[in-house]
Order: sequence, then structure tokens, then C-alpha cells
Amino acid sequence: MGVYGAVFLLLFLICSLGDDVVTIDVHAAKGLVRSGYVYLDVRTVEEFQKGHVDATKIINIPYMLSTPKGMVKNPNFLKEVSSACNKEDHFIVGCKSGVRSLYATTDLLADGFKNVNNMEGGYMEWVKNKFSVKASSIIEEL
Repeated sequence: MGVYGAVFLLLFLICSLGDDVVTIDVHAAKGLVRSGYVYLDVRTVEEFQKGHVDATKIINIPYMLSTPKGMVKNPNFLKEVSSACNKEDHFIVGCKSGVRSLYATTDLLADGFKNVNNMEGGYMEWVKNKFSVKASSIIEEL
């Protein structure tokens, strides 16, 4: 495959990412969280501890991990989610801005989870809308 073929393949893969992912706005996410959906926060533990969505059912399983070499994908992400939840559970997946959660949602769907929604805008959008949070300092997170 030549350079143009590789570039085309890369663009195709990027454009097709998330084809099956349902992304919902923060207002819809709030309603679903209030109705009993699990909120899966895929930010790092440090980000989560600074502040997170106020939800009855909330789980923090990082999609990316901080290492001395930078951020790397959590190799145990799917295993950790599978041990905490059933594949039939209803989820809202959120991160800081909506990017990591899109990747996490894509992976969860590919692994057989059925009822997974990505929250557009992430925690930043939740805070911007002045929705309820649990935090020591919201300013630090943004």
C-alpha cells in the first residue's frame, strides 16, 4: 500500500469511528442519570477526585492512565468495566470534554455492551450548565 493508500485508510478509520455510538447532549444525560442510568466517568482518578457529576450510580474507571511517558490507554479498561457492570446495564459515559468518552463508548459497544451513550461535552459541559457536582473545587477541574 502506498502513502496515499495509507492516508486514505487512516482517514476512513477516523471518519468511521463512532458510527454506532449514540452521543447525547448534557441535558438528556442529566435526565437519564436521574432516571437510574449508571454514569461511567472515564477520566483519571485524579480528575475524578477534583470533581465529578453528582449521580446516585457513578463509577470511575479511567480509559487513559497517566504514566511517566504520558497518557496511555488503560489495558484493563474493558475488563474493569465488565467486572463492575453487566453488558445489559444502561450507561452514560463521560470524560472531561467528550473525546475520551467517545473512544470508551466505541470500545464498550464493540465488546458487547448494549445500552451505552456518550455524553457530548463531558464534565466541562455539565459544570457550564451549573448541574449538581461533587467537588472540592470546580475551578481546578476546568
